[in-house]
Amino acid sequence: MILTDSTADLSPEYQIKEDVQSIPLFIRFDEDVYKDGIDITPSELYERVKTTKEIARSTGLRSGDFHNAFSKYIKRGYDIVYIGIGSNLSSTIQSAMIARQELETKQVFIVDSKSISAGLALLVERAVQLRNEGKSALQIKKALDELVPRLHFYYILSDLDLLKHNYRMKSFKFRMALLFKSKPIVKMINDRIELYKHPFGKLENKINSLIRLVEKQMKHHEMTDLVITHSTDEKTAQYGYDQVMNKLHPKKMSMYTLGCVLGAQIGEHAFGFAYIMKDSTKKG
Repeated sequence: MILTDSTADLSPEYQIKEDVQSIPLFIRFDEDVYKDGIDITPSELYERVKTTKEIARSTGLRSGDFHNAFSKYIKRGYDIVYIGIGSNLSSTIQSAMIARQELETKQVFIVDSKSISAGLALLVERAVQLRNEGKSALQIKKALDELVPRLHFYYILSDLDLLKHNYRMKSFKFRMALLFKSKPIVKMINDRIELYKHPFGKLENKINSLIRLVEKQMKHHEMTDLVITHSTDEKTAQYGYDQVMNKLHPKKMSMYTLGCVLGAQIGEHAFGFAYIMKDSTKKG
């Protein structure tokens, strides 16, 4: 059985079709706590932040949450591969490991994605592919662990107030970003988050800037799978999808709507994608 958490931002349709179970993290507004994607949707989250100016925070899963999730499949004789949000981003992976130890089971295999959203979704999709090829849970875990260091995730931050709050941007840089409408590109590899570049203009221009950035890095490497996650309108998302497909030529590509956890961190009208770098350089 393949389990993940709601920060993978997989669509309900995909989860049903591919028999993937997602455990919701929690979103907190002061004293109000909601299950991500169940008690609150991304659009409801953005509207509340906009109207109340409250800061939404995410809360990781506890070991008890995993006891419940793991136990029902263990009792039915399933081996479980749990692929979760990066351990430097949340305590969720640690909670899963505690639950596995307390259950004294050898049926649970845990993969630290060292990522979130598109990066995590990419690993889940690869796990599904491997399961469909007949690979065992242990084989799937080993394959995913080898992919994690080659997983690259870029996204365009959209809300400058969230940027200042969550990334502790210096006041001068924040004022300049407001003045020039800069919405930085953030790069994440192996749980490391870095403010990478500051393109200007409309979101479409920023998407093109992001693609050019990745094109340069892909000069001597090949790309395999790619997943897009976004919190923008359908027209802009489709523009981004088409540009990524036409310029980067991934062998396989999916697109999902950004969920509440990362949405609370980077805001509405964000766009990003993760891809797996092939483990070899191009010849010539």
